[in-house]
Amino acid sequence: MLRATALKNIQWEKDLALFSVHFDGDITTDHKVSVRVLANTYQHMQRSIDRAYLLDKYGVVEKYERLTKAEYRETDFIAAYPEEGGIVLNAVKQGAELLVDRIYAATSVVFQSAVNQAFERHQSMAQQLTDRRRYAHQMGDRTRPFVDVQENPPQVWSAAYSNRSIVKEIDQLVGQITRSDLETSRVDITLHGSRPQLPLVFTPSIAGSFHKIAADRELGPPMIARVRIRILDAGNRTTKPNAKILNLDSLREVNLHLSNDMDFAALHPFHNGDDEVRIHVCPILEAKGFDLKGGDLMFLRVA
Repeated sequence: MLRATALKNIQWEKDLALFSVHFDGDITTDHKVSVRVLANTYQHMQRSIDRAYLLDKYGVVEKYERLTKAEYRETDFIAAYPEEGGIVLNAVKQGAELLVDRIYAATSVVFQSAVNQAFERHQSMAQQLTDRRRYAHQMGDRTRPFVDVQENPPQVWSAAYSNRSIVKEIDQLVGQITRSDLETSRVDITLHGSRPQLPLVFTPSIAGSFHKIAADRELGPPMIARVRIRILDAGNRTTKPNAKILNLDSLREVNLHLSNDMDFAALHPFHNGDDEVRIHVCPILEAKGFDLKGGDLMFLRVA
């Protein structure tokens, strides 16, 4: 059953989808929240709805994908008046049940893992990078080409990346209660799509575990990509070297992460924007997902 307080100001109609956020505890003052919390909450509610819409319409969400002007109307939920009882923020839309179902499906899996503290612990990124470089050096030109991976990608990558695009917005919404001075705070998210769901109840501890899963990054398998170096930056005292490359297999410009000055030096001879160079790279997986068209890559070595 949905909370009565979450619905008391809404005239319920058939096919009315609900996205409800209920704050309680230290984050509230006299049944109110700060303008910053209010703005961040509505912003991330809307962004998660936008991601769910793109996933529902196109079957996948690609990096940097945005709504067209015409699509904004399809994702405009109406904000109801805030309610007391902590503070309850409701957003509703007629005929948007599938979008809310998408948000619940993506969020509930990570939420249950966070409740059970069931997040996977990987080797450090430094150790993963060492292992991938060793593999690329040993395999040389026998390393799998990027275009082959593009034609036969791991099935989990696209789905996991699309779900993560929703989950990262929920992560930033619930992360507002994880400050050390908000230890008694709580945020409940209620999603009513094609059917009502039990609220997802986040304490600061659960929100912290949720973030660890949502922000999880690891390195995927090495590949050989054909690229042109568009931008090469040596970095400074606070930032590592980095590059932007045109991936000639996907015809997309993507970020290439470099780990040190030696990586910069290895790529510098090819930095004119015209030369094609074959390099060993590996995808940077985010919550086990990766966008093969626009996802960030880690540089391993020149092939």
